[in-house]
Amino acid sequence: MQDELSARTEGKRLDTIPFAIGFLSVFAFIVSAIAFPEPFIRFMDLLQDKIVKDLGWASVFFSFLVMLFTFGIVCSPIGSIRIGGRDAKPDFSFFRWFAISLCSGIGIGILFWGIGEPIYHLMQPPQNLGIAPKSHEAALFAISQSAMHWSIAQYCIYAICGVAFALMAFNEHLPLSIISGLDLVMPRKHYSLAKNIVHAACLFSICCTVISSIGALIMMISSCVSYLTGLERSFAMNAIVALVATAFFVGSSTTGLKRGMNFLAAQNTRMFFIILFYIFLFGPTLFILNMGTEAFGYMLTNFIRNSTLVSTEFMSDRWADSWIIVYMGAFFAYGPPIGLYLARLGKGRTVRQFLLMNVFAPSMFVYLWINTFGSLAIYYQWKNLVDVWSFVQTQGLESTVIGILQRFPFSMALIVFFVIVTMISFVTLVDPMTSVLATISTKGISAEEEAPKFLKVLWGGNMGGVALAVITLCGISALRGMFVFGGVLMMLLTIILCWCIVKEGQNILARNKREDTP
Repeated sequence: MQDELSARTEGKRLDTIPFAIGFLSVFAFIVSAIAFPEPFIRFMDLLQDKIVKDLGWASVFFSFLVMLFTFGIVCSPIGSIRIGGRDAKPDFSFFRWFAISLCSGIGIGILFWGIGEPIYHLMQPPQNLGIAPKSHEAALFAISQSAMHWSIAQYCIYAICGVAFALMAFNEHLPLSIISGLDLVMPRKHYSLAKNIVHAACLFSICCTVISSIGALIMMISSCVSYLTGLERSFAMNAIVALVATAFFVGSSTTGLKRGMNFLAAQNTRMFFIILFYIFLFGPTLFILNMGTEAFGYMLTNFIRNSTLVSTEFMSDRWADSWIIVYMGAFFAYGPPIGLYLARLGKGRTVRQFLLMNVFAPSMFVYLWINTFGSLAIYYQWKNLVDVWSFVQTQGLESTVIGILQRFPFSMALIVFFVIVTMISFVTLVDPMTSVLATISTKGISAEEEAPKFLKVLWGGNMGGVALAVITLCGISALRGMFVFGGVLMMLLTIILCWCIVKEGQNILARNKREDTP
């Protein structure tokens, strides 16, 4: 047993087999996209449609169960366990912890969908609820559902994965890796084989997810630049955006958690609040307050039903396929890697504190953001100040955000500031993913150590180049298919991690009880 533990905690070096399998799998996948773009697009469209149609219910159902499980752990004796042991001390202040937790999971999504998603739900609510489009109830549904999509379930998935990795890394002193989180259910005789399979699959899945995010950023920033300058979008513009973004997040990742990410997350959080308060003060303030109050009550009243909202009777209605199913799949895709990153912040905190900080604190911020920007869009639509719905359909979501911000005082400075925040938000999402890819590719790395810089550069540079190639040759549909596929693999992993938390929690509680017994 001691020999086995030593083998699993050996010196930090490249874990060759899973790295090679994962890297070559991604390479083969992308070569197929570049060599045969049209068949590849058809295949990814078919794959996405098949997964969403046949397994969409699973992502929604299991995300709801993960929420219940998270609340259960908070209220259980496991919640009192201190990560790192009884005498462990935190490495980060509460604000720094909150900032990194918020920024590592928020990405660029709510910056654009904070306006776009509520308008979609206002104009096209799901048929099975029987809500009239553009009505008062549709507005309440639009704000509350958008906030639900971007808050509780997402952060429960990230946080519960983080608990599993943190307990094994800090309390059991195992290497910081995906396989360590599964240590209690892995067969000892086949540990090495299982590790290679799990880590290779995770590397492939994480790459697919991150490449999709990089591609989305390229399209968003290019659209903003095109709208502001009047220049036509081109390969050169996309390439410049990809180069700058890749250099930015790789550079941040190589500086480590306590330097680059720590600094960027703190600044990005401050920038979020600056934009939020600016829109609140110079927008329809009273309308935002009233809508936020009403929508909050609506969300609490309908929380369970709307957390499991799929189309059963109205099978032709693709609302669920386009929204809640895709979101939950995406959050599962990001869950284990973000959880692995968040685990490093948990030292010295109890499991209860870890979950409350990583779930409720960012969820409260997300509600404020969605309500402020969503209420602004609905107000403009209702008062005929801006036909936001037509703008979204004709100009695209990215241009819609810029178009609305142009109505505010000092609009050009606000828009430039918004684009900067978008880029930094992207970096604070992909920086952790790059670090996680390098961490999984490294043997014997502890929670206190950083993965080798050359691996971060290698993974980050390749993902930036691949995203540009896929966007240029295959478009957004290929990226969506990669995203959905990655979510299925990570959903299965998340379910197993939940079981491991129960087993490990029971082990630690029993050990603490023995130590307390004279």
